[in-house]
Amino acid sequence: MRALPWRVLAACSLAWALFVLWGCLNETGASGGLILRLFPFLQGFAYTDKLVHAGLHGVLATLLWWTGALRARSQGLAWTAVGAMSVVLLCAAYGGLIEILQAVFTTTRGAEWLDALANTTGAGLAVLFWHALVLRHTVK
Repeated sequence: MRALPWRVLAACSLAWALFVLWGCLNETGASGGLILRLFPFLQGFAYTDKLVHAGLHGVLATLLWWTGALRARSQGLAWTAVGAMSVVLLCAAYGGLIEILQAVFTTTRGAEWLDALANTTGAGLAVLFWHALVLRHTVK
């Protein structure tokens, strides 16, 4: 039996969310260390840490947005702005939870409201992009 595309994306969303959690709670990932080791060309940019937070949550929001859109489509339903906003709120809550977990369970990381804002901004921009792109495509 072939898996529905939205289920594959749901599994990818979960895997990405766990990767983000691991990276944010990993002591060696402090100050973007993990990401900067993977992408050394990012060193020296201003606000790299905030860009990393926004990017990680932007990818999560993209995966969740497409999961929701494809699931709705498979059920013959329309993917609405309410669904899209739910993705942003879920990512914001997850990012906030990670910030709290960093403060409680790590010694080199702490909760920063600017990180939570970057998480939410990244998720919001990703959702706006996909929602606007698909809306534009369906209007034509």
